[in-house]
Amino acid sequence: MNNSDTTSSEPANSPKPHSNGGHGKSKSFLNSPAVKFVLIGFVTMVLLVPSLFVWVLVEERADRAQEVARDIAKSWGGTQEVNGPYLVVPYTETYRQEIDDKSVTKVVQRAAVLFPEVLEIGGDIGVEDRKKSIYSLPVYHGSLQLRGRFAARPTNMFRAMHGGTITVAYNHALLTIGIGDVRALKSEVSLKLNGAQSLPFEPGLGPLEMNTQYRAGRAQSPSGINVAIPHATWRDGFTFDIPLQLNGSRAIYVAPAGQTTKVALKSDWPHPGFTGAFLPETREISESGFDAKWTIPYLARGIPKVLVTNSVPLQDKMLGVKFVEPVDFYQTISRSLKYAIGFISLTFLAVFVLEMRSGWHFHWIQYGLVGLALIIFYVMLLAFAEHVGYALAYLIAALAATVLNAAYVGTSLRSKVAGLVMFLVLASIFSVLYALMREQDYALLIGSVIAFVALAVTMFVTQRIDWSGQQA
Repeated sequence: MNNSDTTSSEPANSPKPHSNGGHGKSKSFLNSPAVKFVLIGFVTMVLLVPSLFVWVLVEERADRAQEVARDIAKSWGGTQEVNGPYLVVPYTETYRQEIDDKSVTKVVQRAAVLFPEVLEIGGDIGVEDRKKSIYSLPVYHGSLQLRGRFAARPTNMFRAMHGGTITVAYNHALLTIGIGDVRALKSEVSLKLNGAQSLPFEPGLGPLEMNTQYRAGRAQSPSGINVAIPHATWRDGFTFDIPLQLNGSRAIYVAPAGQTTKVALKSDWPHPGFTGAFLPETREISESGFDAKWTIPYLARGIPKVLVTNSVPLQDKMLGVKFVEPVDFYQTISRSLKYAIGFISLTFLAVFVLEMRSGWHFHWIQYGLVGLALIIFYVMLLAFAEHVGYALAYLIAALAATVLNAAYVGTSLRSKVAGLVMFLVLASIFSVLYALMREQDYALLIGSVIAFVALAVTMFVTQRIDWSGQQA
């Protein structure tokens, strides 16, 4: 008997399983729904490895952006702190001290710091984006006006810490102003004294240069300007008017140096971040900029009228504003990667349900390819965001990943409906992810609700699935 005679043939109209890289209605062990579900979980965990590499890439690009920002700030001007003015009067205390049964004469240099009775600070700050390569940094040019008055010399202004003899250098009094980066001053600075006399400032902080430590992230060395004030002038009190023209970047801070301090800052930057020890009493923010006002009374400042110190005071009581970029996309992308496992799991659940409903098998390697497309989404988002901004980059990357995966799932499952459903599911997932990144304060709440709803939907749509795969 010929082999051809014994070969069985199927009816012409019988359905044939589609063969596409392992597709088919086979009841093999690996194709049972339960095993497939476990394999999908394994693939999800494996995809955490490339997502970790993407996170490293994001951090590397963020470090590069910070390095370029520091280069821009170095040449333009860094974060500025305007601390003062203060009237600094040096004096010495001479006293005797017993050391090893010997009486030794000690001479200690001190400085009495007198605060303005009233201080008004007004500022108009123009902000622009300064670019270098593909990176940019908000920089500003600030026009500040410091006005106020010093009261007459108070009694008991000088104190002997060790009960010794005090010698006051009355004619060496200085009016000093601490400035975060004096290199960024854009004009000579003069003091208008009592509304008439004009005195030029000199570099340095005088007696306050000792032990000066600026806060972390800002200037670490003493930096400021000073002008000598005759004893006959400061003894009876005086008014002052000091204009400052200075460049800076990222933020500007001022100190509530007066016994009563009023600060009014305005700018054309529409994304301010008010910060420091005091927040503004009133503020108006619009697309054209902001206008903010502070009032700090003597008691709120928590510093006496006269202070004996060798360093610039009030460094921990600054108030100011940061010029926040609308979207720090490096931080946003890095944060979104924390949701990658949930993002991938939701996508795989949708594919799994569609697979069970269609009757066509979707190989676990194909799940891995879909997951890799989602990982590539983050890389595309990072790459495009550096050139066209976060919002447009997100739209481009999300649309590319959605169309690719929807088309792949639809053609693999031989169902246009499955492709359309996948498109809608991915569009919803990307929309929710975008909302999560924009609403940082509510991200956990939104994410937990979405996870619960996704699980509930999965539980009910898979009720009729034969998880063992043994039914005919």
